[in-house]
Amino acid sequence: MTCDLSGGWGLRLDLFSVCLLWTAALLRARPAIRHPHQRALWLAVVAVAVAMTLHLEPVCDWLTTLTGSARWITVTKNQAGVVSAGAVLHFTVHTTGRRRTGTVLLGVVAVMAVLLVLAALGRGPEQAHGPRFALARDPGTAYWLLLIALHGVACAACVRVCWVYGRCSNNRSLNLGLGLFGWGTAFAGLFWLAHLVLLAADSSPGPALCLLLSAHAVLRAAALLVPTALELRRALAHARTIWRIWPLWQDLVDAVPHVALGESPSRLLAILQPHVSWRLIAYRKSIEIRDAILTLGHYADPAISDSARAHVARCGVPPERAGIHVSACVLRRARAARLSGADPYPAADASAISQDTGDLAAETAYLRLLAEAYLSPCAREFDAAGTTAPTAAGELR
Repeated sequence: MTCDLSGGWGLRLDLFSVCLLWTAALLRARPAIRHPHQRALWLAVVAVAVAMTLHLEPVCDWLTTLTGSARWITVTKNQAGVVSAGAVLHFTVHTTGRRRTGTVLLGVVAVMAVLLVLAALGRGPEQAHGPRFALARDPGTAYWLLLIALHGVACAACVRVCWVYGRCSNNRSLNLGLGLFGWGTAFAGLFWLAHLVLLAADSSPGPALCLLLSAHAVLRAAALLVPTALELRRALAHARTIWRIWPLWQDLVDAVPHVALGESPSRLLAILQPHVSWRLIAYRKSIEIRDAILTLGHYADPAISDSARAHVARCGVPPERAGIHVSACVLRRARAARLSGADPYPAADASAISQDTGDLAAETAYLRLLAEAYLSPCAREFDAAGTTAPTAAGELR
């Protein structure tokens, strides 16, 4: 089928779609092999990638020159499309729990065999890209009607499943993946429905078919890439956490070196050349910061909290951020006391700078805010004022 857009945009759009499909297929190959419930969708995307690669005009022309048969290249492309439709049907049946995968497999194999027989008898495609769009005159009418029927059934069933199950799940990533795959399949269904209409109306294809084909490929590839995108998002969030809490971690470990679980590279190397995952690095830094805070809590003057609150109020810190700025101010004074060699306060309240935040996500969010407050001008001014203020014994800290 020819559906090139003017100015070569059709080829560029097809190339983009094919590259995205192969990228998604390669990135999700290992998870698909490990998890059986992902294999059907992965196989559907791979088969679409093969079919659309053969659909590219430069590839088709090269293979035609190599093999001398443009018709059998089209037959091969359509066979890959049948595999994709079979994978979609397998996903649909498996998702609904009907356990008729054997029937689906036999049906798809039978359709592939019939299509090959029709093509061998001269009742298949006669062009490199599709039917002649003349239902009465095309000798391959039975071939195209069978192919369109299979794709129509597969697309309709898949869209229904994605629509139903993509709305009732509590997993947002699953809902997004099913939604994207469902929309991509809907565009594929419109693509084949347009084939049927054009066959009946004896009309020629237009640019809209090319857009439908490319849109369906992009959406299916995007659906397959949803887990990868979420993993990348979480990894980047851990990297941002490492970068933001690193100055706080460095200051605290300098004062309480025994909390460090091992040697650490510079902040830049920890991001660019991590020895372990960013998630583990962020977790380790959080533990070390928490341990350092617990140790420094014993060096916090019990009377310093009131001074810190007054100082934070003078700095004009918003009320919702005042508490964490007070903790940052007290933490700076406790660190200074530890570095000056002062003895711990017997009546020190470690909870003045240490809070129980619950789960790891809340702990990480709290440490990011604490690091921001710790580096703020307000906390720095309070620390600088403390270094010149006399203690009760008349000593300087």
